[in-house]
Amino acid sequence: MTSQECLKIPCCVDERICNDTFLRVEKVSKLEYVVSDIWMLNSNCVFACSNFEQRYDLLKDFLVDFVFHVPGTLKLVHKSDMKNVKIRGKEIYSADIGSKGYFVEEAGNMVIVKRLAIPDCYEIKGEKGYLKVPDLKTSMFLRSKGAEFECRCTQNDDGSWTLHETIFTSS
Repeated sequence: MTSQECLKIPCCVDERICNDTFLRVEKVSKLEYVVSDIWMLNSNCVFACSNFEQRYDLLKDFLVDFVFHVPGTLKLVHKSDMKNVKIRGKEIYSADIGSKGYFVEEAGNMVIVKRLAIPDCYEIKGEKGYLKVPDLKTSMFLRSKGAEFECRCTQNDDGSWTLHETIFTSS
């Protein structure tokens, strides 16, 4: 799914808002989505007549007043209610009405990674823990970097580290 695709997601909402309401959401888990922006509300194009700060505040009230969660169904959450969730970055918006945001990656921890003698094993130099290699694409990327290199990583709760670099593949 790309940022240009649309998907209908089943959720429980007040019947007063069921007339052409378009939200932009980001999937957090199987049944949880973060509402990041609103395009239309009851056939009114909110995006064209408000800046991001106004839409952000509108969404906060909208979710409290019109959306409710029934266990076992989809849960919509406002961005301000997302605590203790690791994110790769955030969107930056101007104060202009109808302006689109652009994504900025968080700086993350730049760490020095050292390849070990065992294939696909890497340790974080100066820190405790090992870098996770979740798939073949990541493995190939890390092998191309050499014996020691610097990259952006974050530490997980179990002491391991997760790579946060954009990996491009050739077709």
